[in-house]
Amino acid sequence: MFNYQNVKPIDDPNNNTAIGQCPYFPGPERKGYVNLRKYADELTILKNPHKGWYWHYIDNGFFRGAYREDHDPNDRLLDFPGLNHLYLRFDWGDIEKEEGKLDWSYIDKIMDEWEKFDYRFSLRICTYEGDGKMPFATPEYVYKAGARGYELSNGRLEPDYGDPVFLEMLSAFMAKVGGKFNHDPRIELIDVGTFGTWGEGHTAAGSMKFYPLEVMKKHIDLHKDNFPDKPVLLNDDHINARWDVGKADNLALLDYAVEKKLGLDDDSVCVSCYSGKRTYNTLRTPWMFERFWKNGPIVLEFEHYHMVKPTVFKGGYPFLDALRTAHATFAGFHGYPRPWLEREPYLTEYAANRLGYWYFINGVEKDGETVKLYLENRGFGKSYHKFDLIARLNADGIQKDIQIPADNRDWLPGEEICVEFTLPKEIKTNFNLSLGLFENTRPIEFAFDKKRYKEGFYELCNF
Repeated sequence: MFNYQNVKPIDDPNNNTAIGQCPYFPGPERKGYVNLRKYADELTILKNPHKGWYWHYIDNGFFRGAYREDHDPNDRLLDFPGLNHLYLRFDWGDIEKEEGKLDWSYIDKIMDEWEKFDYRFSLRICTYEGDGKMPFATPEYVYKAGARGYELSNGRLEPDYGDPVFLEMLSAFMAKVGGKFNHDPRIELIDVGTFGTWGEGHTAAGSMKFYPLEVMKKHIDLHKDNFPDKPVLLNDDHINARWDVGKADNLALLDYAVEKKLGLDDDSVCVSCYSGKRTYNTLRTPWMFERFWKNGPIVLEFEHYHMVKPTVFKGGYPFLDALRTAHATFAGFHGYPRPWLEREPYLTEYAANRLGYWYFINGVEKDGETVKLYLENRGFGKSYHKFDLIARLNADGIQKDIQIPADNRDWLPGEEICVEFTLPKEIKTNFNLSLGLFENTRPIEFAFDKKRYKEGFYELCNF
């Protein structure tokens, strides 16, 4: 039997650095190659942009009852691993009660208050809440102007989503929303929310009416046209609630959304009625995510977690499997995050780095005047934002930064990526190599030893 007490620390021949008790790190063994896997850090939670958890902060319009009274207003959740943004879901009628008079004061207050803590925001603007206490999610002036609607029981008022007057006035409003938020760097993404109950793309808790393909496309276009610079997401129920109209018609809508490069949002992970039917992960149509995830972000929203049955939750494994299967970028849930974090700290921590992209530096190789970098994305998904990859060379008092021609949006999960650059004429040998990844001036963190990190760059090796 091997005696592990006889294992001694050894030195890395390339870096002259003590490796520790394990003398072997898998990777290519060839001249000029430096294996950097020993510096991988899977434990540190990285604070990287455009990925992670979110808090469903505004729910069902500005009328919220006790929903927002269950949390400490001074709790900024700075200890919540990977909490990226606040999700703001509200109604057209919250903002424009009178035609042409838009009141953004409440939204502005939230954003001004929380951006100080490095949070971003996502938006869904709805036109029907399925609640008689909120009949004017679509503003009253729209109906007075002649837009058709449906009077339902208990005071509910649902718009006709294809009515010309409704669409004309909604188009004018959405143009103003786009003008305000399309170039706002605090906005992470936009949901297609103007169609259906709670903006989810179905007419449950409403008329149960199906709408023609062209109406569905119009609601997609209202978001894509007014937010050309933001990721736009379609709720899966825009598709899943329409199969009764016919497979061909519904698949045409799916194809249209894919062609428009939308992402996909699923609001019903670990909901009891979907669990135990076909998939362990409780996703209603897991195949659908394959059509979307390479074009736009995937967002999975957990069921109201206080309502989830233990036989559905199963320790969180179905939810994690859903995140992996869907290539999720963001995950969230209804309710104040503090009780969730106290109950599920390890699930939260495990998912924090893996949501979206998660970059590792596996090795580097010098072949003549060419330097090759071997990187790996171990996240569930990918990045939809392009970052700048920069090599920093230091040699005899000379420092040279080289922007490497690489597009991190092509770094797919589970693949090792090789990117390369040519050494400048003034530096060929005897140099120290560092690597950094940046969104403008903001460093993007690698899962790499923090002891080798300085000013956004990770020291890799000497050549």
